[in-house]
Amino acid sequence: MKNFLVLLLLIVVGCGYTTRGFIYAEDTIIIEPVINKIDITSEDRKFSNYASFPILIENRLTNELISKFNIEGNLRVVSEDPKALNLACTVHNYDKETLRYDESDEVSEQRLRLHVRIELKSGDGEVLKNKNVIGETTYYLSGANQESESSAQVDLIDDTARRICEAVTEEW
Repeated sequence: MKNFLVLLLLIVVGCGYTTRGFIYAEDTIIIEPVINKIDITSEDRKFSNYASFPILIENRLTNELISKFNIEGNLRVVSEDPKALNLACTVHNYDKETLRYDESDEVSEQRLRLHVRIELKSGDGEVLKNKNVIGETTYYLSGANQESESSAQVDLIDDTARRICEAVTEEW
């Protein structure tokens, strides 16, 4: 009986952990369309064997951000509100890196990274957060788990949006 009471006490009291790491005075957020500032004419892209350009990645990231914030639920996404938080994101780079080669020196695994600069402002224009967020994913080009780069980009966008949402809503 004593163990039962201790267990019941622990369940009622809890450990104090919450997923709501940072609470703003505002409860709404405006997510501006993501801006793509990837320099496709840069010198390192010109001579890279892996230089590629993801088509409309900024639109897909904007849609995924709205979805992530709606699912997360602490901040309600709105299109107009003078007191709402304002999130602006800029895509600066898209990297593709080889991780593994097979026995015939063909690429068998690659990593994609998306570099995004976020700026979160309060309703009165004060900058609350200004930081870089990097989303990434890996995928196989051969074997049982083979995947195309375009399907891996879906995972990349999902990971980047999740990291941005966490950077905005959590303080740690």
